[in-house]
Amino acid sequence: MDPIVATALVGTVRQEQVNLATGTPVDTLIAELPEGEIERKFLLSAGAWAIYRQAGKKSQQIAAVPEQAKAEQLRECSPGAALLLSRLLAGEQKSLLVEALECLLQKGLRLPYHLLLHALNTTGRETRAAVFPVLGERGIWLSQLNRPWKWVQDFLPADTGSLPSDAETVWQEGSLGQRVEILRRLRAVDPGKACDWLKAVWKQEKAYTRGDFLTTLEVGLSAADEPFLEAALDDHVASVRAMTVSLLTRLPDSAFCTRMRQRGQNMITRRKEKLVVEPPRELSKDWQRDGIVENPPGTVAQRAWWLIQVLSSIEPAFWETHLGAQPTELFKLLAEDRWQMQVMEGWSKAAMSYNAPGWMMPLWAWWCEHHQEALEKRHLTDYNYREQLLKRMPGPVAEQIILDMINGGEGKPQGDWWELLAELPRPWSVKFAQTYLRLLRKHNTFEGIDINVLNPRSDPWFNDLPSLALALPADCFTEALHPWEVPDDPGWQIQYIRQQLQEFTETIQMRQKIHEEIA
Repeated sequence: MDPIVATALVGTVRQEQVNLATGTPVDTLIAELPEGEIERKFLLSAGAWAIYRQAGKKSQQIAAVPEQAKAEQLRECSPGAALLLSRLLAGEQKSLLVEALECLLQKGLRLPYHLLLHALNTTGRETRAAVFPVLGERGIWLSQLNRPWKWVQDFLPADTGSLPSDAETVWQEGSLGQRVEILRRLRAVDPGKACDWLKAVWKQEKAYTRGDFLTTLEVGLSAADEPFLEAALDDHVASVRAMTVSLLTRLPDSAFCTRMRQRGQNMITRRKEKLVVEPPRELSKDWQRDGIVENPPGTVAQRAWWLIQVLSSIEPAFWETHLGAQPTELFKLLAEDRWQMQVMEGWSKAAMSYNAPGWMMPLWAWWCEHHQEALEKRHLTDYNYREQLLKRMPGPVAEQIILDMINGGEGKPQGDWWELLAELPRPWSVKFAQTYLRLLRKHNTFEGIDINVLNPRSDPWFNDLPSLALALPADCFTEALHPWEVPDDPGWQIQYIRQQLQEFTETIQMRQKIHEEIA
């Protein structure tokens, strides 16, 4: 062991005479250090010794020279765009990095070589997915030379419309990400063969990989997959069974869906102008095999939990036929039942799973009316059905709903509309964005607002400016950058609003530069 290393481990206090000799020319430098202050002398000698060893270290030898990178297929972006991207990759305006990279891809451009190290060191699934297509051949080539950059190897070439020539090799020997992707692509061109590949390795795969592979069956799902999925219901892992159930519910003619419809109609019946709901008092084994979990989460009652799970697996159109009524009428017939909330939750989950357009708006209206009641009772598995339903509506419909809430009764906003803005697809439509900007500027005139009692931190118009800056379409940048009228007041409220508007403006300016420079 080196004397300096030994001294570092033992400490100078426990040694009568500290030996700092290294047996190298460094000892000459150490001898010239002044006496006393042994700790300082030790640290200086240790530093000199470390530099000496580092300077004399031989380069690591490699077994073979890597093949050259392939010729670039994409053009390098402009110097101006490269400067903007360098700032974003360095951490400035982080929320805009993905947008800039996507703009780069849309224009058929790639990152310049001097930015590749920054790009390869990015983290986060969304960011890396945006970085990969614009790395170019040099970036992909570099990724094999450093272990932390191995994430690049988990991505397959961006051409999702075809299979690579070594598809079967990738399936047998690739990383999990590569295997999942190759199976997904094979499902698109030959679903039967992909299912055969999965059957061949099913029993040997670990639980988490089985779940990932099952997601690929969403592509080209058909009745031919039913026998395999029925067998997968017997898997001992709950997450695998849950994924299996979600796939079987998309096969309306499957034996699974038939069983669920039978259970549903046994639990909900119509007697004149009322729906009667009666969940089972015991959970049988065949229900559990079909993915019905026995123990509920949170404060949900056990029977209610079973009811929710069954209803969420039945296509909503079944109830229109079975109970002889449209969604809005069904909700009224259910009004006096003790299981009303749980039935509505099950129907909401099913409407979103089956993408039932005729149910979305009636369910949205019902949850808006009963939102506070649901929060108070706390007997559901989820309390965000308004947001989830809104997210699944067509963009123009969802935007109009928000505008109707903002322009509520007597020209005053109704409800917590600001909590729902995040669910609108981005970027917003030009029409909606222009209307929202006009309303924001109207609010910003402070008409009818007492500045002395204004708390901008809780005012949704000012508090939501960061989200607005990211949601506006490019066609509205110029309008958003028009000067904002803010009262000349020294109070903290106005200063806070000025700061928010300044940050909003800077974000819009950066987005504008990105679109202009990359274009």
